[in-house]
Amino acid sequence: MSEKYNLKPCPFCGKTHIIIDTWKREPNGYNTQVFCSYCFGQASNQGFDSTEDEAVEKAVKHWNMRLGE
Repeated sequence: MSEKYNLKPCPFCGKTHIIIDTWKREPNGYNTQVFCSYCFGQASNQGFDSTEDEAVEKAVKHWNMRLGE
């Protein structure tokens, strides 16, 4: 799944062992975390979104953000 989102390597350790985990919580919506399975660095969509795609897009955007870009 992570290949289709063009994820950058982990900003903490530089590894590419990245996992996207999404779950639905009734009645709030979807929550997504992107994390490194090597060092457990993580980013999320920071709340709940109405669709799974929206939650994943936000989490991936946060994961790919780097200071100075």
